[in-house]
Amino acid sequence: MTSRKLLLIDDDAELCEELADILREYGYKVKIAPDAFKGETLLVSGRFDLAVLDYKMPGLTGVEILKRTSNSTVKTVILLVSGRPFMEKLLETENLSGRVSAVLYKPFAPEDLLAKIKKLAG
Repeated sequence: MTSRKLLLIDDDAELCEELADILREYGYKVKIAPDAFKGETLLVSGRFDLAVLDYKMPGLTGVEILKRTSNSTVKTVILLVSGRPFMEKLLETENLSGRVSAVLYKPFAPEDLLAKIKKLAG
């Protein structure tokens, strides 16, 4: 069992609750940020080993959150989730490739998310 702290930043509350339940079964401590602004605040706190960050949210995109927090000293591992193709190219264009450890494309199975998290955060 692990005690890694995870942050889920996504405006889909139902999806977050389902994913959090699964991740907690594997021993992860999970905090949910139901909107981009709350997620940004929690991300900057630096209390998390890994953040699962949705790309498309009202108010701010995941990429905008990454830009706004790029000067912080936070070393949280970022897993970006997106339904948009070619996300790696956008990250490269925005000079954010180094801030994102992996991209997971929607739709995805919970097992795929779990495998990525285990690889990135243990």
